[in-house]
Amino acid sequence: MKIYIFDMDGTITPVRQAMTPDFSKRFIPWLKSHLAYLAAGSNFEKVCEQLPSEAIGAFSGIYSSMGNVFHEKGKEVYRHEIKLKKEMLQTLERYRRNTEYKGQLYSNYMELRPGMLNFSVLGRNCPFAERAKYNEWDNEHHEREAIVREINENFPEYEASVGGKISVDIVTKGCSKAQIANKVREMYPNHKIIFLGDRTEPGGNDYALAEALRSMANTEVIAVNNPEDVLKYLEI
Repeated sequence: MKIYIFDMDGTITPVRQAMTPDFSKRFIPWLKSHLAYLAAGSNFEKVCEQLPSEAIGAFSGIYSSMGNVFHEKGKEVYRHEIKLKKEMLQTLERYRRNTEYKGQLYSNYMELRPGMLNFSVLGRNCPFAERAKYNEWDNEHHEREAIVREINENFPEYEASVGGKISVDIVTKGCSKAQIANKVREMYPNHKIIFLGDRTEPGGNDYALAEALRSMANTEVIAVNNPEDVLKYLEI
């Protein structure tokens, strides 16, 4: 038997948008007949905003906030919290002040979630058009990669990774998405585990989970670019 794990943003939904009706119509019937878990960087509240209730109920379990919160059958099973060092926050504030990005910046640039901090120089409450503009600029100037590198080098008690289109995800060391691999393997020691995610490259927020699975026997990591790739892989 196979166990599936799906990232959310950029994998089964457009980034920070609801699952599309066409995807839902094809994916939810498949989901109801398979064992599958969600591995989201977003908090559980955002998961509920982006996924239809029918999809949430069809998952065998939902890991949110990088695996620091777990829901099963609609009930919270556990949650981890994070302690934030003043010096690390000051580093993020410096990037916000000194960014070379010339577009407008928005107010919600630090979002504390259970077990993690999501940081965006641009600001999470930006319009979607501004999100696309910053992402295009960042792909050329690699600001988020620089932030991740500095946090990981100077604050070894944390793990930072590039998340979504505009942000950086920061967790306590050992509390990245990699923990999901260990928890799912504990539940299913002999099953094949297949993970589908759009940020499995080094520095991406799916990378830790992908690498943890690659270190285990009987696993497969599928890199996708969008929900359509998921449908093609599942042949639905």
